[in-house]
Amino acid sequence: MLDGWTPILLLGTIFLVGIYFISRKVSRKILYTVSLVLSFICFGLVLYSIFVVRGWEGMGLGFVAISVILGTWIGTIIGISSKKTSV
Repeated sequence: MLDGWTPILLLGTIFLVGIYFISRKVSRKILYTVSLVLSFICFGLVLYSIFVVRGWEGMGLGFVAISVILGTWIGTIIGISSKKTSV
């Protein structure tokens, strides 16, 4: 299928589903805190991949971090919006 992209897309999807299920169980404040902490970790990973790793390996690490941050925030948005409509 997508040989090199499969793990990156799969990791983003796992974080999306995981954050969605977390959003169903915890309050908004805790969910935003978890999402913010994961975002800072991913942002740090992107900076690490640019300045320390460099090259193609750094680009791959950056893509993984961006996929995780997108999955985290899309899962947060979907979880909050579906929680609001069901209540």
